[in-house]
Amino acid sequence: MVKSENRNKITIFLIAAAVIFSFWFTGFSLPKLISRGSQFFVIIGKMFPPDINYLGKIISPLLETIKMSFAGTFIGSLLALIVAPFCAYNTVAPKWLCGLLKAVINILRAIPVLIIALAVSFIFGIGSFAGAFAIALYTFGIIARLTWKDAEQQSHKTMDALVSAGIGKTKAFANTVFIDIFPEYLSNCLYVLESNVRHAAILGYVGAGGLGLILNEKISWGDYAKVGMILIMLFIVVFIIETISSYLRRILNGSVQTTVLNKKIIFIVIIAVALLSMAAIDAPQITDLGIKVFKGIIYGILHPDMSLIFTTSQNGVPYLMLETICIATTGTFIGAVISVPFAFPGSRNISGKLSAGIMKIFILAIRTMPAVIYGLIFIRVTGPGAFAGVMTLGILSIGMCTKLYINTLDSFDMKTANALKSIGVSHTAAITNCILPEVKNKFFASAIYRFDVNLREASVLGLVSAGGIGTKLIFSMNGYLWSYAGAYILGLVILILLVDKLNSLIV
Repeated sequence: MVKSENRNKITIFLIAAAVIFSFWFTGFSLPKLISRGSQFFVIIGKMFPPDINYLGKIISPLLETIKMSFAGTFIGSLLALIVAPFCAYNTVAPKWLCGLLKAVINILRAIPVLIIALAVSFIFGIGSFAGAFAIALYTFGIIARLTWKDAEQQSHKTMDALVSAGIGKTKAFANTVFIDIFPEYLSNCLYVLESNVRHAAILGYVGAGGLGLILNEKISWGDYAKVGMILIMLFIVVFIIETISSYLRRILNGSVQTTVLNKKIIFIVIIAVALLSMAAIDAPQITDLGIKVFKGIIYGILHPDMSLIFTTSQNGVPYLMLETICIATTGTFIGAVISVPFAFPGSRNISGKLSAGIMKIFILAIRTMPAVIYGLIFIRVTGPGAFAGVMTLGILSIGMCTKLYINTLDSFDMKTANALKSIGVSHTAAITNCILPEVKNKFFASAIYRFDVNLREASVLGLVSAGGIGTKLIFSMNGYLWSYAGAYILGLVILILLVDKLNSLIV
């Protein structure tokens, strides 16, 4: 018990030290933020009122964004369902194969979806194929990891008994563990689909089709009224998808009852939409130039410029890794802390339907805005560099952390809190003394998860020169400097794998 308490104190001390150092290293300045904060609303103000007349030209790229999201999510999720059982220890595969597959998937997860889309667009040409391909790989990495963890955490007693009776491991797994984890697998797929719609909205920046193409164009021209119209339509789509997804997850967890026939109809409709989306994806355009670029990418990955790895200069991999992790740490801390007072009014369990509905729409609006837009806005406030990256990841973290916190609060058992209020304890005191102590560990786990995401979001910041290793990586790829890109990719992979290992020790 004493060892556990000492370990917790050491962990808290190290995290606090890392946060303080990160604030200093990234040049965070509260006075500058206060004095120039009004600039944040300059571009926002230009977006509204939106240009309604531009609506007709948004529909086609919006549909392309949706089909990329559905097709990529479906393909990636299906591949993950096939591969994940071979990654889970004590299931169907030997340990050496499990370890090998896990290593490959973890490396794949470390490469951000934007970088994958950029590479694929170089090889197969611009269009929706590059976006769907990138989303499929991204989805595969996430869903495979979640699914094998669920499989490892399930009881294997029934499966082992069937194997002892002479039934093959694969068949025993399919009839026991697989059945148990399948609803959670579907729920995870729905969660990933929600985020993939937002990812698809910016992939056009690197030639992967969809809304990102016209979003990039209108931002470059300074036509912010049209940008506002694009963002409103994206918000509507994300709202509809998240509402449907939330309802389907309630069916999966049993909180909403429906007939077996209705479940089959829903399943068939989802499959049909996914297949139609796949059929509508542009065919890849394989050219001699694409093959040459592919060889260049492979060469760069296998032959990274070692001079960038073994240097202490600001262009070197070690410095950029440190800058990236400091940007992610500071941004996550800001978002995780600010999200706490937002989460309680957003919980139906605590504040009622009206307050929860208003707050959820507000948070959804924050989450819908692409990182690129936030980056451009904050560069106007702070100037280019790490500070702009911190503020961008901070506001993105508010959107995600608040949602995760709300989910935790909505599943909280309110019996004790209601009992305290019935004897005269104030609502605020009940939250402070009863609810918050019980949910703080889950809040912390959500913040750690967001930190992991923020490391990958750093590549998006490279589009607007908002600091981190993503900036140099994208510049290198756009300049066909494959050995430089290989060095930066190697640094990013090592960084994310190390942080994954550290997170597993903390949580």
